Amino acid sequence: MPEPPRIDISDLAGTEAVDQVFLLGNVEVRQKKNGEPFLNLELVDRSGRMQAKVWDGAEMVQRKIRTGDYVRVRGQVKIYNKRLDMAIASIIAVDEKSVDKGAFVPRTKKDPVQLALAWKEIVAGVKNDWLKRLLRTFVEDEGWFAKFCESPAAVRLHHACIGGLLEHVVTLARAALAIAPLYPNLDKDLLVTGIFLHDVGKVRELSSDRVFAYTDEGRLVGHIAIGSQMLEEVVAGIEGFPEELRLRLQHMILAHHGQLEYGSPVKPMTLEAVALHHLDNLDAKIFAFSKAIEESTVGEGENWTEYSKMFDGYLWKGPSSGGMESQG
Repeated sequence: MPEPPRIDISDLAGTEAVDQVFLLGNVEVRQKKNGEPFLNLELVDRSGRMQAKVWDGAEMVQRKIRTGDYVRVRGQVKIYNKRLDMAIASIIAVDEKSVDKGAFVPRTKKDPVQLALAWKEIVAGVKNDWLKRLLRTFVEDEGWFAKFCESPAAVRLHHACIGGLLEHVVTLARAALAIAPLYPNLDKDLLVTGIFLHDVGKVRELSSDRVFAYTDEGRLVGHIAIGSQMLEEVVAGIEGFPEELRLRLQHMILAHHGQLEYGSPVKPMTLEAVALHHLDNLDAKIFAFSKAIEESTVGEGENWTEYSKMFDGYLWKGPSSGGMESQG
């Protein structure tokens, strides 16, 4: 008898009895009020994430599962604190060979081929020969560029999907080219190049094998330092590359988080670095806001999402059907 079609997390209403496979995103041991352990799990598929609990036999279950496993879960889904939650009756790891991995790893909704072509067209439009040579060094390394095109831009927040890094870069570059005519003092070639370089270290910082996670290099060094190093390596192979140009690009990588407390070793101190920081933040926030609305699991008719850590508050989804009628 064939398996019933799986239900994506985003399609769950919070009333279902579920028996299907999920990707295990996280496992935490917590304590009940009486001191006994229970497991707080994160179940993942291509559409989103959901909390789940193993209330009994926590220690035995924990020994049999680990983050990154595909697990078959049987349990009851409910809404708790305006979020999907599942009380798990049984959970077992399953052989990854039996799993359609496409059901579990989120991918950009944009056409990846068109995104790659769009970026190559943007590179072709760069007028500064030094910057064009630098960008082409990355793009023309086919193996490396293919990996770049598959990379997520984050583990969880903005553009946390296969192809997310490329989508983020193309969006930023298009925004930069759109506003450049409004600001004559802005060097658009330098800004576009900095946009590509600012997160280039994420190709090595993040792993997209099953769950998105940090590599050892990513945790120990971080994408800002990795990106700065990658710039140095590429510039070293371009004889005569101007030192001032290298410094300005390096500054954009180092300063793009904007504040020291957010991980940047320096604050933005050039016009292009300031523009990059604010464009980067704008795109990340808009993407994350839209994703929060899309993945919200609060009940039908609710105007607000669950509490968002990124925005430190609840997000307005808009009125329920009929809440705002057009004025005639």
